[in-house]
Amino acid sequence: MGPLVLLILLSFPLAGQKLHELCGVCHGEVVKDFLNHPHFQKGLTCSICHGESLQHRTSQGHTEPDRIASPHEIPELCGSCHPGKGPAPIATQYSQSKHGKLVLGQSKVRAAHCGTCHGVHDRREGKAVEVQCKRCHTRLPASCSARPSRTAAVSCAACHSPHTLLVLSGVR
Repeated sequence: MGPLVLLILLSFPLAGQKLHELCGVCHGEVVKDFLNHPHFQKGLTCSICHGESLQHRTSQGHTEPDRIASPHEIPELCGSCHPGKGPAPIATQYSQSKHGKLVLGQSKVRAAHCGTCHGVHDRREGKAVEVQCKRCHTRLPASCSARPSRTAAVSCAACHSPHTLLVLSGVR
């Protein structure tokens, strides 16, 4: 029996399986997280970001998926579905931020991209986003630990615009 016939016969029982079930065999924790993500709930699958990755799924060793977005590709990938509601698209806002300039310029200095704050396979919110900020921003100015002028909890998002990171107007 030729290798092509063997491959077809071995993949035949997999034809009825959903892609995330196939990925879950090796990437169980990632798939478990993704099943609770709004992207999955809206019908997106692993293939949206990683391609069909047939060689990856059928290999017995390490074969890369068809696609793994590089940090500088992530803002465009996310921005294609998440334009934002502000006066400028989120991707434009991000590209003008310090983080965006570093990431999009492919700097050797690592900086946050969409997945850093929002999560990639699992969704980050609130305190989890704050933890991500503090991984790099360990020394904060005194104004970042003082109570904001409005009635909000002390957090990065209480004072900084989420995509430009500029201090919001009326905050000091």
